[in-house]
Order: sequence, then C-alpha cells, then structure tokens
Amino acid sequence: MTSIKVIHAAIAAISLMGLFSAKTGDAHSRSGPSTSQIVTGQVSEVEGEFRIAKNARGEEVLKLVDKSYVVITGTGQEIHLKLTSGTKVPARANPGDRIEAKISNGGETLSVTRIE
Repeated sequence: MTSIKVIHAAIAAISLMGLFSAKTGDAHSRSGPSTSQIVTGQVSEVEGEFRIAKNARGEEVLKLVDKSYVVITGTGQEIHLKLTSGTKVPARANPGDRIEAKISNGGETLSVTRIE
C-alpha cells in the first residue's frame, strides 16, 4: 500500500514538472531558489460562480467568485490555475488578459497578477 502512494506521488511530481515547462515566446516559467515558479500567459477562460452578497451599506449585490483560470502560454500549452481563498488576486483577470502566476512546487496557485 505504501509503495502505491510513493508511485502516485512520483507520477504527480513528474506531471507537474511537465505542466510548467514553457520557456519561450511571450510565456515563460522560471524557478529560483524559492519553492515556487512563475508562469505567464493569456487567460482564455475564467471558471467561477455568482453569489449574492451584501455590500458595505447592507444592500444585496451579485458577486463574481473566480474558481480557476485557463491560461494559454506562448508555446500553446494550456494550464489550469485553481484559485483558493489563499490565492492573492489583486485584480480580477478576464479572457484576453495577460497574467503572471506564482505557483508552488506542490501545484498550488499562490498569486495571479494582470500584466498591463
């Protein structure tokens, strides 16, 4: 049973290494001494949901909650970035926007920043 877990972990690590290997054109990834990678590309799709929330005045408003971004790198690679409550997103990205995403070695999206 333990060897199966080790095999699954190895397969996941190899898959993640291939997922973030784009290094040419407009999109690139680079890794440094930290435990994260930077991926840049163009948002092709935003997946999310709508929620009813209350604004500062107590009025009900429709709120967009992004769950993930699909990003196309300069090499044509499609990357799915899952957003969590811990992901820093200073400004919402829309399809067509260029973004830079910081991703942990474990595959967690740490931050997504629009590139002007």
